[in-house]
Amino acid sequence: MSNSVGNGNGTAPSAFIGVDVGGTHTDVSVVYDGRVERGKALTTYDDFSRGVLEAVGVAAGNYELGMEELLRRTQLFINGTTVVTNTITTLRGSRVGVLITSGFRDAFRLAGGPRTTEIDDHLQVNVPDLVQRRAIAEIDERVNWAGEVLVPLDVEQVKAQARYLVEEVGVDALAVCFLWSHANEAHELAAEAAIKEVYPDLFVTPSHRVFPVEGETRRWTTAILNSFVQDRAEVYLTSLNERLRSAGLGGGLAFFQGLGGGISLEKARQYPLGLLGSGPAGGALGANELAKRMGKRRVLLGDMGGTSFDTGIISDNEIHIDKNLQLGPFMTGVNIVDVISVGAGGGSIGWVSERGVPQVGPQSAGSTPGPAALGRGGEQPTVTDAMVTLGFIDPDNYLGGRVQLRPELARAALDGTFGERFGWSTEQAAAAIHDLVVVNMANAVREVSVGKGHDPRDFLFLAYGGTLPLFASQIAERLSIDTIVIPQNSSVFCALGLLSSDYVTRNDQGVNWDLSKPDGVERVNAIAARMVEEAIAQMESEGFARDQIDVQRSADLRFQGQAYELTLPMPARPLTADDASAIFDDFLAHYERTYGEGTAWKGVPASLINYSVTVTGRGERPQLGAVAAAGEAAGELVRETREVFLPAERRRERIPVIDDARFVVGARVEGPAIIDAVDTTIYVPPGTTAVRDEHMNYVLTR
Repeated sequence: MSNSVGNGNGTAPSAFIGVDVGGTHTDVSVVYDGRVERGKALTTYDDFSRGVLEAVGVAAGNYELGMEELLRRTQLFINGTTVVTNTITTLRGSRVGVLITSGFRDAFRLAGGPRTTEIDDHLQVNVPDLVQRRAIAEIDERVNWAGEVLVPLDVEQVKAQARYLVEEVGVDALAVCFLWSHANEAHELAAEAAIKEVYPDLFVTPSHRVFPVEGETRRWTTAILNSFVQDRAEVYLTSLNERLRSAGLGGGLAFFQGLGGGISLEKARQYPLGLLGSGPAGGALGANELAKRMGKRRVLLGDMGGTSFDTGIISDNEIHIDKNLQLGPFMTGVNIVDVISVGAGGGSIGWVSERGVPQVGPQSAGSTPGPAALGRGGEQPTVTDAMVTLGFIDPDNYLGGRVQLRPELARAALDGTFGERFGWSTEQAAAAIHDLVVVNMANAVREVSVGKGHDPRDFLFLAYGGTLPLFASQIAERLSIDTIVIPQNSSVFCALGLLSSDYVTRNDQGVNWDLSKPDGVERVNAIAARMVEEAIAQMESEGFARDQIDVQRSADLRFQGQAYELTLPMPARPLTADDASAIFDDFLAHYERTYGEGTAWKGVPASLINYSVTVTGRGERPQLGAVAAAGEAAGELVRETREVFLPAERRRERIPVIDDARFVVGARVEGPAIIDAVDTTIYVPPGTTAVRDEHMNYVLTR
């Protein structure tokens, strides 16, 4: 993905760099000079850009280049970041003020948010306040459902309320949330212009700009969250841009969206909330590209790093987009690749509940203080501490030997939390953490497969991330999945996936067309034509020529009386009145494919609620081809043997340790064995065979 044309120093850039800033590690994948190299560093929360440059430096060293030289040769640098996710998770963002239609000041408190408990009402916790009540100012204006103005906007009142919010309440960002603004955005635009007259540099999010469809709560919450994350995102975006340019970056800089495509620095500044979930989205994109190269259409994906486990499903090589993201307690309209996350990572903490039940996660030690074995002050046992204690992680080879682990600290943390409480040995405590985290991850995979009507046995399990290869076989066994694929460079796979992307922009618009009334088609066509024109103009402003731009149309439909929609592709042309019945028939078929035969309400009218236009800007991508097959005897692969405690068998055994660098295409190993790479470890359990295929993947079969 690149529309960069040069680096300004007379040398054509040719390197592509993908960076995924995670909760524990910052991962870098570089494609340059015909090969892929990786870099990994601990995430630096005080200044995320510092960890990025450190990881880039590690990757540059693998090419025997300095970091500055690699950056000078770079055509595209694309970054996925956890900054936005962290800001929302910790609720440490900007102080946001809201201008809202008169009479709706308490809409956020009354909104139908999710219940946190279904049984014990006294445990119910209300949705946290993103905005103080005193920071919500009412504005006299009103537009009806059809977009007709009932009460004109008082511009002077807007200016006065903006002054009050900034100077008396002390807000540093605003969201403009007017009723039915998706049907007529004029009042929100006029309010934004009035605010900018008074405070030209104040960040303002009009709600129609981030979610121009029906649903006030989701639209307003999305607008508020966009302003809420802006300050921290701006600090990160500016810092990274300045440090990369100072270090010599010669090509383009892009940022990855949770939607599954890149945007420019300027677009990221305008809509920082779009960066949410960018790391997992990169992994899903990379997984789909790899599946296509392997000729596979049905994939369950899993990504376990230091903080969380992300999982999703790819069916018929299509990545599903969640258009109504439930972000913890917040209902939003963010478009994002559909994955679910659970607190199961290498840094996830083992603890004992008030009822005396052992638990793992969702709390994480992160990179600071990190697992106890890091020796940075962590005292609570983590998944990493458990695997070090069991013997699966080599303390001398963590991050390629750049970080020395201390097993005695891991053992002390396990003994202090579990051993003394339950009378377990250190190995028993470590095995318990292993079992709990496997169950948590298997349940998550079951949710995205069985929970959505798919049989996991019909899928292969694509497992990546720095930690998941240790647990992938046990997860697959619990779900009766026979084939596991662990890609080359699995520990930085999400970063590599970023390089498989294009620039993407998506525009949505509420239209609410009753398909039983075909005469509404001209209004839909007018809206669609405007959306396509605007989306293409956005992509052309990014530097793409018209022949590099692809347009896809889709629509959200539902039966009248329902509250949720299904998405269907739309023709790449204006609709006709005759299309109404064909669209309805397609909707019935898609409904029954999704929910089962006989579930469609064939006698009930359906409505086309929202129209969507997705525009892709195609640029140059790095080439990731297959590797020629070669064979080597398995005996030559063994670097050493190591005594480990096998968690499922609950016994110690000395097993071979295979050097990843010697494991060539076509080589085969029978479990139990460990495959040791620079920044990940693969466990091959008893009864499992590992083979390296022509794409340099490890394929594990039971």
